[in-house]
Amino acid sequence: MSGSGASGRVVTKQSRSENTRLHLVRSAAELFDRNGFSGATLEDVSRAAGVTKGAFYFHFSSKDELAGAIQAEACTLLRNAVHRVLEDRLPVLQSLVDLTHELARWLEHEPVVRASLRTARECGHRGAPFLDFYVDLLSAVETMLISAEQAGDLGGGVAIEQASTLVLTICAGVEMLWWSGIRHGDIRENVREMWKLILPGLVAHDDLARIDPGGPSRPDG
Repeated sequence: MSGSGASGRVVTKQSRSENTRLHLVRSAAELFDRNGFSGATLEDVSRAAGVTKGAFYFHFSSKDELAGAIQAEACTLLRNAVHRVLEDRLPVLQSLVDLTHELARWLEHEPVVRASLRTARECGHRGAPFLDFYVDLLSAVETMLISAEQAGDLGGGVAIEQASTLVLTICAGVEMLWWSGIRHGDIRENVREMWKLILPGLVAHDDLARIDPGGPSRPDG
């Protein structure tokens, strides 16, 4: 019994430590999103998370490491979203359209994504980990386009590199619209309009009617 009790205490302590780490990541994401990477100090993060600086350094050795943890959270969201849209077994290009609408939703609801994008803009010249989310997004887009090409869904003469540039331009446009203060509904409408312009140049003509530029109909994206 005593062994079982000790094991339970270890699990509880570990769970508490994991929760503290996650709280630090999310508190920092909100600060980085609002004030920028350079505008948020470790004292600010510790205060926002309600922990001591000693507790902060138990989990992270530096602000750069904390930024990496935020990027990792955003990358997890991205991987899960890619898996989810592909699970729907729609045409791959439809899944790609849906992913860009998911990005618009994240910009409204997910501070870790907004913080990842902002730190990439401010510190991207330093490389990893500040560009991790962008790198994973590029990889996801290219992988989905290759799958679309293999399925015969891309129009004749469309190169993967050109298609990737177009899709990433949409993603950058979504981000720009958010930072300009346009609300979520407007972003979704603008994403739809961008896809309406781009899809005829990407999709095989016979398949164009199968792709909905408005993205997923379910409210959660």
